[in-house]
Formats: sequence, structure tokens, C-alpha cells
Amino acid sequence: MFNNNTIKRHPLLTPRKASILDLKTANALFAEIMKSGIPFGYQQANCHNISHYISLLLASKGYQCAKIWAFAPVVYSTSSSKLISIPDKKNISPTGKIDWGYHVAPIVKVRIGNKVRKMAIDPGLFKTPVRYRTWLAKLKIKQLIYLIVDSEWYLFNSSMIPNSELLPYDESLDANPTNVKLPDWFSDKLITDFFKYEEDALEQHWIEQGLSVNETAIAFYDAEIKPILNSPEHQNLVYDYKMLVGNVFNFETVIRDGNWNYEMTTDFQIKHQEIIAKYRQIYLANLNKWQESMAVLNDLINN
Repeated sequence: MFNNNTIKRHPLLTPRKASILDLKTANALFAEIMKSGIPFGYQQANCHNISHYISLLLASKGYQCAKIWAFAPVVYSTSSSKLISIPDKKNISPTGKIDWGYHVAPIVKVRIGNKVRKMAIDPGLFKTPVRYRTWLAKLKIKQLIYLIVDSEWYLFNSSMIPNSELLPYDESLDANPTNVKLPDWFSDKLITDFFKYEEDALEQHWIEQGLSVNETAIAFYDAEIKPILNSPEHQNLVYDYKMLVGNVFNFETVIRDGNWNYEMTTDFQIKHQEIIAKYRQIYLANLNKWQESMAVLNDLINN
């Protein structure tokens, strides 16, 4: 059931920016997405990269989608630390749950009878396309806010102070105007704008990096954690592996960036240096694969 405490607002979806599909086509596209190799099984992070890759995959087949962005109070307000929390079914997270400040999924318009419904594509949460209200209800958080926007918007910007306190754009200043005009009710929110997949994001392959992180984390879970998860004599190792892989910040720091933080200390990494080296190589192989995949999609879209 839809959460009545969710704040319902006017969407920013341009009417003709999303294809209208019949239900059979929507289900067929969902099945293709499921077979595409996108790493849905690691839910700790990178929903924005998965969503944008799906939007490109659909575009390569001649269809346009939209996106639905759901924001927890911790993201849009200075007065709350509340996150979206879902159970970690794989039991890989050190806390037993997965926390998100926001979540995003592609939206397709589906004609059912004489009505056109907005339906979310989120294989990490559902096995079929679902009404967007069903998707929102799955997040189970009060005071959630959401926007439905065009698929070209890759990620959002935010600030430490509300929009109402930011200086308005002045053409006489050397500054860029906002890309998206947010609704008036965003004046007291910290979300300021959206941006496209270009410049730093494109040049640094953020999508490919995100997909590679998720795929490598799934490989680590399947090969290293799952076989010993319930083994009493291996619980210390399980704990260490959960700290490394169950926390995406740690996993990205060590495997993607080759760096350290207050949990992934030098001692921790020396202790597990062999397996870390192994999965850094797996990550790089996955990164190369996703770069090739993105190149193929872009060729299909542009030709």
C-alpha cells in the first residue's frame, strides 16, 4: 500500500520524453534488462549508475524512459538524519540492513486498458515492472519526497543550505544557471539541481566504475563470503569481509581507489593483501568490460 506520509508533488517529466508502451512490450523489455548482466544483486550503492545504464539500453532499442528519484529526509533537510533502510537479504552488510539517502529507478509509461500508468523498473526490488506508487511504498519511509524527471538527468546536486538562502543566478556573474527549474516547494530543500552524464562523469567513466564495483562485490560475496557465512570457525573472517564488502564506501576505497580509511587501515589491508589484490584485478577486468559495453550502446544510439 502506498505510504500516505510520502509527500506527493508535481513531476518534472516532459510529456513526450518517455515512450508509451503496451504491457507485453514493457514485460519483454524488463526480461531483456534482467538478461543484460547488470549487477542488481549488490544493493548497497550505484542505483543512479544502474538506472542511467538502463535508460541507455532502452534508448539503444528505440525507447525512452523517465526516472523516479526518492529522497530521504537526510538528503533534503538539515533537521533529520533519517535514511531509507531495507533489509540486507544477503546478510553481507555489517549492520544487517542497507541504508540509502536516495534511490532512483527508470520509469516507463505503460498503457493498461484506457489509462497510461507510470511503472518503475527496479529488478533489485521487484521481479516485474510495478506502479511507481508500489515502488515508493516499498521504501517504507515517512516524509519521503520524490520527483519524476526526464532520463537525461544523471545525478543531482545538493548544498549545505536551503535553496531559498542561495544567491539567485545573475547573468552578469561568471556562473552557470541551473539545469532544472525545481518546483517552488524545493525552496526549503538542500537539493539544488540535476546534471547530465557529461564532463567529469563521462570522462572518468562513473557509470562503468559503479557497475564494476557492484559486479566485483557480487563476485566477492559469491566466492568468498557465502561459502563460509554460517561457518562458526570462520566468523572472524566473515566479519572482516563484511566490513570490506558490505560497506560500499570501504569497498570502493580499497578495491576501486587503492586507498585506505579509518576502517580499512594499513594493518587491515596487509592482513588481507592477497584477496584485495585478487579483487582489484577482477574490478579492472569488469571495468574494461563495462567500458566496452557502454561504447556499444552509444554506437547503437548514435547510428
